[in-house]
Amino acid sequence: MGLYRTALRLATLEALRPTGLLGQATPSWPTLAADWVFDSRIDPLEDALIRGGKPRAAIVVFTDGDMGYAGQHRGGPPFRRIVDLCFDISQIAWEPTGDNEYVAGVPLTDAELEADLDRIESEIALALLYAPGGKIWRQLTGSMVTDPRTTPHRDSEEGARLAWRSMVWKVQVPDDSFEALPLTNLVGLNRLPQPLQGVAAQLLESSYGSVIAAALGLSMPTMPLGTPLTTVTLGQEVVPPGKTATGTANLAGEVSLDGVTSSSEAGELDFSEPGNPLVTPT
Repeated sequence: MGLYRTALRLATLEALRPTGLLGQATPSWPTLAADWVFDSRIDPLEDALIRGGKPRAAIVVFTDGDMGYAGQHRGGPPFRRIVDLCFDISQIAWEPTGDNEYVAGVPLTDAELEADLDRIESEIALALLYAPGGKIWRQLTGSMVTDPRTTPHRDSEEGARLAWRSMVWKVQVPDDSFEALPLTNLVGLNRLPQPLQGVAAQLLESSYGSVIAAALGLSMPTMPLGTPLTTVTLGQEVVPPGKTATGTANLAGEVSLDGVTSSSEAGELDFSEPGNPLVTPT
């Protein structure tokens, strides 16, 4: 129920497919999938595959189940969010369909492909939990991961195992937090709630995540503007011994909160009782 899931996916994508490596001649990618790391669905890959060539690894990142736990006994936000962060890890190759026709698909697994899938699982954990490129992800999640599990996929007709696994981590992320009473009109990324705003602010402007966040910021609703508090006026009635309080402050002052407004005033204090001469504060 929130943009914290978008923040989680974008932080994950940036760790596994760093924007700074795109376009480099010889990039050192965090995983065997290289730049074949996708958000929520796999892009068309036919043009990038070599017919008859070795399968290529791909990772699709998406979020699935989401549970919220109230941070206070009576319930209500902010909630502690536990999100299923999912990785579809597969090997993609041209598969024959008959009549000399081929289609991009997932082949049956073998020892080499299984080892590659094992390697990618390990590389994902390294990239997110330990490597420098996962800093944004760790700031978002605090590395609070529980119940990691992996499920293999099988051919629907023969039941044979495919070179395709789904890995799921339960990850704790902060709930959406909006600025309650902004003092100025919010624009751009400032319209987004935390933690998405904080994640987007750390991404390169050319990154996939920045494009997504900027589009969301264009139309995100915001709270009404608040009235700034500039001064606090303090008043107190000072009553000498033997006098009766009137309920009217005779000592007052203003405290500036904006560094501009300042003033103070004091009423005359009547200490005219014996032993207490008239005193006029200055």
